Amino acid sequence: MIQLVLLLAGLAASPPLAPLALAPVRDSVSAAATLAPAARDSARAASRDSAATGTPGAVRDSARAATAAPGAAGADSLARAARARAATEPGPLLDYLWVLRSAIGTPEEVLQVVERAHAMGVRGLLVQVVARGDAFYRSDVLPRAESLRDSTFDPLATLLPLAHTAGLEVHAWVNCAVVWSGPRPPRSPRHVLNAHPEWVVRVPGGRPMSALSLYELRRLRVEGVFLSPAHRGMRTWVARIAGEIAGRYPVDGIHLDYIREPGVSLASDPMMRAGFMWRTGIDPERIARLPLARRAPADSAWVAWQVEQVTAIVREVRDSLERVRPGVLLSAAVLPDTVAARRHKGQAWTDWVREGLIDRAFVMCYAPIVRTVHDQMLGYASALGTDGRVVPGIAVYNSPPSHAAAKIKAAAALGYPMLALYSYDSLYSRSGYWTALQRLLAPARAAAPAPSHAPPGRDTGGPWTRR
Repeated sequence: MIQLVLLLAGLAASPPLAPLALAPVRDSVSAAATLAPAARDSARAASRDSAATGTPGAVRDSARAATAAPGAAGADSLARAARARAATEPGPLLDYLWVLRSAIGTPEEVLQVVERAHAMGVRGLLVQVVARGDAFYRSDVLPRAESLRDSTFDPLATLLPLAHTAGLEVHAWVNCAVVWSGPRPPRSPRHVLNAHPEWVVRVPGGRPMSALSLYELRRLRVEGVFLSPAHRGMRTWVARIAGEIAGRYPVDGIHLDYIREPGVSLASDPMMRAGFMWRTGIDPERIARLPLARRAPADSAWVAWQVEQVTAIVREVRDSLERVRPGVLLSAAVLPDTVAARRHKGQAWTDWVREGLIDRAFVMCYAPIVRTVHDQMLGYASALGTDGRVVPGIAVYNSPPSHAAAKIKAAAALGYPMLALYSYDSLYSRSGYWTALQRLLAPARAAAPAPSHAPPGRDTGGPWTRR
């Protein structure tokens, strides 16, 4: 097991990272940004423009492999090669960055993300390609994101060859249950709110969430319009999205977010209510009126039923990935309070980890108070260990660099081998934040020896490999 304190080693005393061989690619970024739908045309365009700008053969080969069919040996060998290189290089200061969709809206922004991530020395990117029921990639399931103005631009196809050339993993971040949060309905008839309004959660009183105003959604403290996990069609829809991405692009993993309920009572949701009544004979809207002796077991059964529906989404995603591209890594962004996550959001993520249903749980330890985050991480270490299946996610949007550094050092002391930072966007929107964070962590890095090997992964038979 690699101690994170080891991962913090050596950078302060080591020579700077060699410049990334992306300067020629920067000159031809417009070609990379307009990758054709056909992978063959993409590879030809990359090869032609690389030759014109004098790109080294290794870069051309990497770009060609990254735009090949995901199942091809070239794409998967590229990921393995990146991990093999990591085994002999100093570990990163931070392993993963969440990258919001707002940072990949143009080819120039995509290139900037890769260059900055490489300069930081991170291991990989969690890139948001499904945000609100729309796609930041070429999809047959979802409508194209309205914010993408250039109809020929495929953010994911543009980013992948650049990131893989830089030795970065790319995990496709997919928002699952939340599908809209705009001030008006989505325009496309293909959008799930328009194509399947029956899947939308109904709040107490029976109104669909799509009929609520933004003010009403804020009062409920929900992030947007959610779909009900009790609909089999909804679960299959999410699984099709994950399978489409893994089958069409050489991503290193699928990263699920909002894989939960909204946190409001679903007792009035027709499918959730009907399924529970069929299973138990109890109307969830009447549990509070039951005699005390019956109320507690009925309430426990209701919670278990909701957990079962959310877990069914994860299970169907896993099955879809195993059919399309066996071995691709599956992770999820999960809530830090495990009791509240299970009881109020249907998210029993500790079970997913124990059962191998997901390979990694990225826990959103976003609390601004250092002690709160430390105690959360201590609890996960005690319950699940620090073998890489649990990755603490540290927020920078609500904390000064000193607090973020303290949380990272706490994770190191507890033995976590990997960390994620939320988010790339917040980090670079705050002038001088990254420089300050590096400076605060430099003593810990200088005091620890460099790691002798990379963290285990699915391809290397590591501890989170699904058997």
